[in-house]
Amino acid sequence: MEIEGDFNHLELAKIENSEASVEIQQLLNEASAKNKSLTDDMRTLDSLHQAKTPDSILQPKVAALQAKEKELEQYVLHAATTTKSPAVAVFALSMVNTQTILADKSIVADAKKRFPTNTLLASLTSKLTEIEQKDSAQQMAGAEQEDANMTSVKIGQEAPDFSLPDLSGKKVSLSSFRGKYVLVDFWASWCKPCRMENPNVVKAYNEYKNKNFTVLGVSLDKKKEAWADAIKTDGLAWNHVSDLQFWESAVVPLYGINSIPTNMLLDPQGKVVAVGLRGEALEAKLKELLN
Repeated sequence: MEIEGDFNHLELAKIENSEASVEIQQLLNEASAKNKSLTDDMRTLDSLHQAKTPDSILQPKVAALQAKEKELEQYVLHAATTTKSPAVAVFALSMVNTQTILADKSIVADAKKRFPTNTLLASLTSKLTEIEQKDSAQQMAGAEQEDANMTSVKIGQEAPDFSLPDLSGKKVSLSSFRGKYVLVDFWASWCKPCRMENPNVVKAYNEYKNKNFTVLGVSLDKKKEAWADAIKTDGLAWNHVSDLQFWESAVVPLYGINSIPTNMLLDPQGKVVAVGLRGEALEAKLKELLN
């Protein structure tokens, strides 16, 4: 069997195998029939919605529609994973929602294992990688923008100075870190997303602490014991300050903070160079500035 083509233009693919052509046509016919049934159900639901039908009637129909959608997807996936033809596998995979395939990489991995030299599968893999990278970049940009909106202090501005007690009660000022890149990390022991992000900050700190970089943890805790325990448990070996005033902390209005976790990276002159650096974004920015 010879298969030539590009995943982006499956309609132009050459399939020199009559059995594969028949199998593909059968797949398309069955999927088309199932899809038509779905379309009819969607129109019925839309009419019921327009007629302001009670939810008690709508919900079972919505559930039935979702079950049909799942059934169609499973039918196509079954064809992709059981066929002996690489052409059928690729055509079937092209009918599956991209996010479904990206969420379960074993789907394409299995097909590649069965048909390792197939050019269409190679094209499909390349296309999926491109989509995944684009989605990841968009998500990262969206997360950075979301975090940028969590504070009124913007990139290019000088970060407002403050002085808060550390665990021993000694006042520590932000301006005392001038001369270094400092990540001002607003968090709290009770904030689960903050705690989940801490390993990323620990990793970045350990990698760059000897390259003119440090972290200043600013907690919105209200109980000293909980604050201290979280620092110890999460292994946060940098400077920490808090006035233990929860959302009444002096830094909240000073920085216009409306949610945590959020952070900002300051240059040695105390100006904000980045806001909302999480995960790989933090490490990438530090690598850009310090390596």
